[in-house]
Amino acid sequence: MSARQYADRIATAFRNEATTYLGEVAAPLRSTGVEITVAAHEGDAAELIIREAEQQADTMLAMTTHGRSGLGRWIMGSITDKVLHGTTSTMLIVRAKPEESFSTDVSLGTIIVPLDGSPLAEESLPFVAALAQPLGAKVSLVRVTPSLEELIGAIETSQMEMTFTPGMPSPEDVATESDATARTYLEGIKANLENQGVSPIDTQVLHGLAASAIVDLAQESQDNLVAITTHGRSGAGRWVLGSVTDRVVRNSGGPVLVIRPG
Repeated sequence: MSARQYADRIATAFRNEATTYLGEVAAPLRSTGVEITVAAHEGDAAELIIREAEQQADTMLAMTTHGRSGLGRWIMGSITDKVLHGTTSTMLIVRAKPEESFSTDVSLGTIIVPLDGSPLAEESLPFVAALAQPLGAKVSLVRVTPSLEELIGAIETSQMEMTFTPGMPSPEDVATESDATARTYLEGIKANLENQGVSPIDTQVLHGLAASAIVDLAQESQDNLVAITTHGRSGAGRWVLGSVTDRVVRNSGGPVLVIRPG
C-alpha cells in the first residue's frame, strides 16, 4: 500500500467516524421535529465553518466555548474565536458544561438587550423580536450610565483643567438627567417592540462600566441570553467586536448572541 493510499484510508475512516458522530448528535434533535442535515469536511475547521455559513443567507452559527480558565474567564477556543472574528453571520456562543448530559430540554427565560442609543446597537432588535415571541422569553432592555462616583471623578478632573464656572451642574444633577434620558429612550424602544407583539418587556438603567454591569446582570440567572451587536469589520477583514461586546462574550456565564450590523 502506498503512502497516498494509506493517507486516503485514514482520511476516509475519520470522515466516516465524524459522520456517524454527527448522526448520533442529530438523532435527539430530529425526534423533536427539527430538520437537520449533517456534513463532514476535511481542512481547516474555522475556515470551513465560515465558508459553509456563507453558502446561504440568513445563516446563524452556534458554537460552544471550552470552559473556564483558572482566572475564571471563559476559554474561547481558537476555532470558536477565529469563526467569531471571521464570519459575517450572526453567531450564538454557548458555554460548554461538560458535567451536564445532552438534553433538548433547554429553557430561555430572559433575553438581555444592551443598548447605548446608537442605531448600531439597535440592529439586535429584529433578532430579539423574532426569538422572544416563539420562545416565550421576556425581553429586558438595558442601558448603562456612569455611576455617581465616575461622574464626580470626571467633573473634578474637568474642573482642574479649566476655570470653574458658577452654575455648572453638580454630579448629582448630571446623574439624574442621564438616568432620565436613558429611561425615556428605553421606554421608546419598548413601545416599538410592543407594537410588534413582543411581550413581556422590562427596562433597566444600570450604573458603572458597561461590560461589567451587563455581565453581572447576565449571571443572575442561568436562563438568560445576551443579544449584542459588533462594531463592524477592520481593514484586515476581521470583525471588531468592541471592548464591551468582547468582554461580555468572554465573561458572561450564559449564551451570547452576537449580531453583525447589516
